[in-house]
Amino acid sequence: MGGRLTRTGWAGAVSAFVVAGCLATGSVLQARGTGLTRCYRLQYETLWERVVEAVRYAGLVIERENVENGFVLAHSYQPDVERPEDMALDADQGEVVGVFVEPEGRNVWAVEVVSQRRFALDPSPRDWTAPVFLALENRLPAEASAPNDDLAACARARSLMRREPRPTPGRG
Repeated sequence: MGGRLTRTGWAGAVSAFVVAGCLATGSVLQARGTGLTRCYRLQYETLWERVVEAVRYAGLVIERENVENGFVLAHSYQPDVERPEDMALDADQGEVVGVFVEPEGRNVWAVEVVSQRRFALDPSPRDWTAPVFLALENRLPAEASAPNDDLAACARARSLMRREPRPTPGRG
């Protein structure tokens, strides 16, 4: 067959390209530090419960949660559609989302949301950052985010620590 690409070879090449562009929720762990962060003053256990509730309320499916290390990994796609070639061209291919909770001081916590497209070729990924924060803030008492010096210091520190996200394959 020489250098000719057969139908089987073409399908394999396309599959390899698609798999390379596919993000698993684990990739969101590597993106920690690149998302939007807000700071709250609250007991950790209470904040953690509200974070988990907020992720579910926003419409995401939790794949993994780790209270000890302060992260929730979730997705927005249907797990029975694992291959983009099985979807319509205009179908929502889904996103992967990570929510990270880190200590910033006495009962002050930084909550970061990272939202990424699931497939590099997805033309219209949804950013889940605002829906997750809105759901979270609707579940917290008002004093948890009332301005004070501790929260201002947390916000300043987080803005200085923020990393630029690495380019996702296919996004340039």
